[in-house]
Amino acid sequence: MARVNIASLSSVEAAVHPELEVLSIGVWEGEPLSLVPVTGLPRLRTLTAYPGTLADPLEIAELTGLEFLELGPEDWRVLLDAGAVPRSLSAASIEIHGTRHPLPIVALANELLALWDRPLITRTTLEGNLGPVA
Repeated sequence: MARVNIASLSSVEAAVHPELEVLSIGVWEGEPLSLVPVTGLPRLRTLTAYPGTLADPLEIAELTGLEFLELGPEDWRVLLDAGAVPRSLSAASIEIHGTRHPLPIVALANELLALWDRPLITRTTLEGNLGPVA
C-alpha cells in the first residue's frame, strides 16, 4: 500500500513498485496528479483518490486490474460520461466532502449500479403538511 498526500509520499512516481496493490491519494496541495506512472502495475487492485487530486480521471481506464475504486462525484461523472468506468470493478465508493444534497449522489450511484445490472437505490418522496410552526 502507498499513500500519496501532503504528509506521506510526495508523488505517484514515488509509490511505484511491482508489488503495489493499493494506492491512496489523499489531500494534496500541488498540481493534480497523473496516474500514468502506475499504469501497467500487475497487482494494483485498489485506488482511492481525494476529490480534485487527479489531473485526468480518464487515466483510470488504463488501470485494468482495479477491483475497488473510490472517487469524488466529479471524477465519477467524467468516467461515466466517457464510458470509461473500469469493468473489472467489484466495488465502488463515491467520496463526499462537505455538505452535498443527497439526490444527485444517489443518481450517480444508480448510474454505477446500472452498469452491473445491480438493484438501484430506491427514492421515496413524502409530501404532507406538518402543521403550523410552533
